[in-house]
Amino acid sequence: MGRTVVVLGGGISGLAASYHLSRAPCPPKVVLVEASERLGGWIRSVRGPGGAIFELGPRGIRPAGALGARTLLLVMLGGSWLQTLEARGAVLSQELLQQQAQEAAATQLGLKEPPSHCLVHLHKNCIPQYTLGHWQKLEAATQFLASQRLPLTLAGASYEGVAVNDCIESGRQAAARVLGSEPNS
Repeated sequence: MGRTVVVLGGGISGLAASYHLSRAPCPPKVVLVEASERLGGWIRSVRGPGGAIFELGPRGIRPAGALGARTLLLVMLGGSWLQTLEARGAVLSQELLQQQAQEAAATQLGLKEPPSHCLVHLHKNCIPQYTLGHWQKLEAATQFLASQRLPLTLAGASYEGVAVNDCIESGRQAAARVLGSEPNS
């Protein structure tokens, strides 16, 4: 009977791991388990006003062809600017956030025209950063899994990099570890 590999999580790393596992010379049976109703993790597409498609998630990803040829600009505001507004008791309305984003884009990029479509989301404390000691904890967890010979490997934004390309590479490396081949660096 062939080997079965269970991938927990259908985010970008889980999808990348599943893809690479299924493309192996002697691929195992791959079972992808996802708790939510859709795949993609934090990456998702939202149809906005007038049919405009907005990509939400760690980075904007646009489709190829005519649809992707339109410019999509993602503006992230936060840090001390947001904390100052909150300290002053400002109401963080979608209108205020859109106005601030448009002003920032106009100032920093020299844009003169307002956007044809705009989608505003407020996500507090959302810019991922690892806490002090993260790398030591990750190394300890990796050593524990190896010393106990547990058939587990870790992949995803929680471990080694939060950008989309980091997550895809993390999934590829996890698949390589499961298959017993060293990932190419």
